Amino acid sequence: MQLAAELQRTHHRHQRQRQQQDTTPMCRQIQLTISDHTVAGDAVADDGEDLFIPPLNFAMVDNGIFRSGFPEPANFSFLQTLGLRSIIYLCPEPYPEANMEFLKSNGIKLFQFGIEGHKEPFVNIPEDTIREALEVVLDVRNHPVIIHCKRGKHRTGCLVGCYRKLQKWCLSSVFDEYQRFAAAKARVSDQRKR
Repeated sequence: MQLAAELQRTHHRHQRQRQQQDTTPMCRQIQLTISDHTVAGDAVADDGEDLFIPPLNFAMVDNGIFRSGFPEPANFSFLQTLGLRSIIYLCPEPYPEANMEFLKSNGIKLFQFGIEGHKEPFVNIPEDTIREALEVVLDVRNHPVIIHCKRGKHRTGCLVGCYRKLQKWCLSSVFDEYQRFAAAKARVSDQRKR
């Protein structure tokens, strides 16, 4: 209960900070190309223009907060349009060199929270790790930010679900959103965490 109250106060403080920031738009309008195949390297159309291909399971969570699966080099042009300041990476594996170069060349800060991906049904995600990741999400100085794990399903879904609870979403809506991204692989233990 004390944790929830502490996070709620942090959420309200960061909301006030967001309102005090300038009101420049975070995103610009872009043309997306939907492709049924993976493009290796940079995504370029036949006419030489960049293709903007979002990562797997990409979605907007809130103003300045996005979620997705692991970004591939083909997604870099799309990610540049978001003007990201930060990436929250929820896997323990080292970030690939190509992705690190993309972050460095675009001035994007990486926050890594090494949460193990488990197939077992009753493994809990560490509460301290979720709390630390939520603090990064709530801090508007890190916005725009994208949250991702491998597929943008379970670990990302847990963090987004906790964020939704801070927004006072009802549990059924939190679970509906989680299941939309997790599809047939929704885990009871992940839903229990919220």
